[in-house]
Amino acid sequence: MSIVVLAEKPSVAEDIAKMLNINKKEATHWSGEGIIVTWAVGHMLELKYMDDYNPDFKNWRKTADDLPFIPEEFEFKPKSGSTRKQLTAVKKLMADKAVTEVVNACDAAREGELIFQTIYHYSKSKSPVSRMWLQSMTKEAIQRAWDERKSADEYQNLADAAYSRSQADWLIGMNGSRIAQVCITKKRTESISLGRVQTATLAILVDHELEILQHTARPFWVLTAQFEGSSSSWTGRWEGGKSTEDTKAHWILTPEDKERIQALLDSKQQAKVTQKISESKERPPLNFDLTTLQRQANSMFSWPAKRTLNVAQSLYERHKLTTYPRTDSRYLPTDMKETINTTLSNLGQLDDMKGFIETLTSNGLKNEKRNFNDAKVSDHFAIIPTGNLPTSSLSKDEQRLFNMIVRNFIASWYGEALIEKQKRTADLGGEIFTKEAQQYTTLGWREVVPKNLTFPEGWGTVSEESPMADISSHEWKEEKSKPPARIKEARLLSLMEKAGKDIEDEDL
Repeated sequence: MSIVVLAEKPSVAEDIAKMLNINKKEATHWSGEGIIVTWAVGHMLELKYMDDYNPDFKNWRKTADDLPFIPEEFEFKPKSGSTRKQLTAVKKLMADKAVTEVVNACDAAREGELIFQTIYHYSKSKSPVSRMWLQSMTKEAIQRAWDERKSADEYQNLADAAYSRSQADWLIGMNGSRIAQVCITKKRTESISLGRVQTATLAILVDHELEILQHTARPFWVLTAQFEGSSSSWTGRWEGGKSTEDTKAHWILTPEDKERIQALLDSKQQAKVTQKISESKERPPLNFDLTTLQRQANSMFSWPAKRTLNVAQSLYERHKLTTYPRTDSRYLPTDMKETINTTLSNLGQLDDMKGFIETLTSNGLKNEKRNFNDAKVSDHFAIIPTGNLPTSSLSKDEQRLFNMIVRNFIASWYGEALIEKQKRTADLGGEIFTKEAQQYTTLGWREVVPKNLTFPEGWGTVSEESPMADISSHEWKEEKSKPPARIKEARLLSLMEKAGKDIEDEDL
């Protein structure tokens, strides 16, 4: 009687083995009393190529007449390269008739299911399968996942989704790339790659690039003026008036309009200033999912998405400081309330977080109904700190991302920030100048994630009894309209996340 545990990579296998007090490491697995912990190296099998099904497809460059090709049944084969030796070892371990249980400890996501299932079926094992669902790599979390392992049947929907994804990728990639190669290129040696995700994403970029190329620059003037009131000094921008042509808010397009407005300025008459004051609330952030983490890191550090994922994976897997990164949920399950309190208490041991945790302890946690939401927790909950503190030196990248995750997590339990907004409007003979300014009146969660938001120097106040203001100076700037800015990675991630929402065909 023995149990075989399959992890997705060697480092995870080692963590599981240590939790199970297994110390004997062999070339392809950890060996203990009645338990063997082995590992995959990511995907060790792949879908067969077209010419694996039909050798005639080796000459596909000559014609596309036999496309599309759809296999009657998709089949997998071992990937070539260095993983074959490990695959052979895992197959032998799983197929052993003495094995009474095979434990899937691959990543708790659909790709983890696919990695496990392809290896399990390749081994032809008949042993029953259970699932370890790892949300965090702390020793306590691994122990809990081991004690609470469930029937693999409960996760079959994830495996089905992974199979469907991989088959869709294959159908579009294999057929589309070959059709494009034959029909588009004149040089048959050129390589064209089409893909389910990459081609749609490329289309977004191409459409945007066409907008840029089709842009025609249009000259205009921008006018700003310095207003001096009885107790205020501020700069306003012309936003409209008796313009002879409908235009974008602050564009002055014709010399006639420029001359007319200049004549008003030369007259030295005063402008009447009015002010509208309003208050708005800035809600604290939800915790990160992978996409929002990548967008934030791109905005703050200019990191590409891959770099953020690699650092987040290291914080999760190597340092055990944060939870599973490949999540699409920003919420937490309600049964984690006690865990969250413990995590916050532990984070209070960090010098730069101590004051924030003391504030939470005094004021209590806010937003519990918002942050705890079982209905919005998918396969994984949001990316949060585990409560472990750094015991080994983190790289600069790891420290920056860990700090960002920790601050965002703490801020999610703070109250709202309150902002006072003031909009000033100066009327100079029917020509309108405006300026908006705002500042925090209550910092709330912005104590943890600061943002500079204050009224400009000299802003002062506007008196209803003395609303008139002099214009002490003004400046004309001649500019040209600019094409849309090229898409940065943070925006591309957002566009990809929302892709398909503009499609009107319900069948798509």
